[in-house]
Amino acid sequence: MFRFLPVLMLMVLAACATRAPIDIRGAPSRAPVTQAPASPPVRAAPQGTFQPNAYLRACYGIRVSNSPLVDEDGWVLNYKPIVVVNGLPLAASPANDVCLTSGFGQRFSRRHDGIDLQSRPAGTIYATAPGKVIEARVSTGYGNMVLIDHGKGVYTRYAHLAYIQPGVSPGKHIGFGQPVGMMGSSGNASAVHIHYEILLGDYNNPRGSKGLTPRDPFSFPPYEYAQAYE
Repeated sequence: MFRFLPVLMLMVLAACATRAPIDIRGAPSRAPVTQAPASPPVRAAPQGTFQPNAYLRACYGIRVSNSPLVDEDGWVLNYKPIVVVNGLPLAASPANDVCLTSGFGQRFSRRHDGIDLQSRPAGTIYATAPGKVIEARVSTGYGNMVLIDHGKGVYTRYAHLAYIQPGVSPGKHIGFGQPVGMMGSSGNASAVHIHYEILLGDYNNPRGSKGLTPRDPFSFPPYEYAQAYE
């Protein structure tokens, strides 16, 4: 079963007791993770109710391109639900009850700059850390797409959305776990899913978001709860 990672992202994020098991093809039960990240937002903004799953599984019955190592049941080994990027904690996945269809890296003749996740039915997509929306628009390739600046040169992109959440627009501040839209198949997507990127650099370059450096969300170190009290 998936287990939720309780998160309360304000100045210090404390664990809560709510957990909801999800039955995915008879997956075995897993003990909940009790880590919780801490990061001051770019500007105070209400946080959402999103509680990241503690575990991630590769999608059943398909070939997952660029797949990380998984166990015999398809669970991603050493999955880190909260990672630390330039000192900022981010959720490694922007949605719950999803499975991985494609990882980061070379895919066919092109580099895949993020990870692809899907669920049935399609689910809500959430901001993985507090920040400021700098793009919320339709792109030829990404379709309905949102780009968030989290500070310290850290950005996240959410692509192929069915729609962008009302009120999510450039210049608006967004809290951790606030909805950015719904999983979809807009742009050049061939199926309903979310394409999620973590990007590093300075957006104020001649190429904008295309001048940022994409990074594998699974490559960052895990957030440790003790860090909140150091």
